[in-house]
Amino acid sequence: MSGQHVKLPCFETVISQMVKNIYRYKGCRYSELEAKLVDDFKAGCFFQQDDPDYKINEFKNEIYWVSKYLKMIRLIRDGSDGLISINPEGVRFLNTQVLEESKLEDLEQLIEIRTYLNTFELKLDPIVVSYRQLTQADKGKVDRTLSSFYCSKDPDIQDFVRHKMERFDDKSICRSYLILDRENSDDENFCILGFFALALKILTVDQNKLNRKQKRDMNLLREQEGIPSYFIAQLGKNDMFKYNFKGKYLLDEAVNIVYDCIGLLGGTIVWLEANKEADSVVKFYKNNKFIELQSEMQEDGVERIQMIKYLNRE
Repeated sequence: MSGQHVKLPCFETVISQMVKNIYRYKGCRYSELEAKLVDDFKAGCFFQQDDPDYKINEFKNEIYWVSKYLKMIRLIRDGSDGLISINPEGVRFLNTQVLEESKLEDLEQLIEIRTYLNTFELKLDPIVVSYRQLTQADKGKVDRTLSSFYCSKDPDIQDFVRHKMERFDDKSICRSYLILDRENSDDENFCILGFFALALKILTVDQNKLNRKQKRDMNLLREQEGIPSYFIAQLGKNDMFKYNFKGKYLLDEAVNIVYDCIGLLGGTIVWLEANKEADSVVKFYKNNKFIELQSEMQEDGVERIQMIKYLNRE
């Protein structure tokens, strides 16, 4: 089943449902909580596909990581009696939400939990680790770590981290880097905050569509159509930490590694591609000094903007 796309409830939905159940029952055992959540979501469309057992196991893994995260941000806690309950900090927050019994039946009513996630200052200690460095650890720990990466907005990124990173690294198609959190990792798992992948790639341009300044900035020779350059092939945050970890850190670390490469090999351009319809993503890159160059309709039917950054200007 490796590499299979599995549609799972998003993290906010699972968080809302988990908190709802713990709040309502004034505490419960983990096994009971897991069974209740699986039953709740069996009624939806998440497991109405082939091989539901595989998808349920994937969902149980998501439940595990949601509960681990909620303990990190001190919203829930393990009691000495073996019951999971709402932490005092969480109780104070939830009491401000006026959680009437009728509202608890609608998990969307708890989406205001985002306010808590946004305001809680989770202590992090990020470190950049290459995929090759990660594989020096125990294989079981590596596999568990990679399976903890979630990206509901882009399943292809999630699938790459979990199932394709090793093959792409072995074939030298790209080099992958993970941002791990030393503060909250333990003997069983590393916590992934995000990742990015870098590659060498030819940037194809049509000089007839470039102005004089663009040609000069790119150091183009006459009739040259391709520019050897550095390509940010993948970049994404782990859903679990998206409220506590800024995408700018990821992008800055990717560009820093490109600077190291420039010092050894030369070059002036780093570039990436962004879905033209993803306005917030395009804006994020523009805010970080990437410039829109051109766009093209690609084989998957998605129009993507090619955005570049001139590193010889800094």
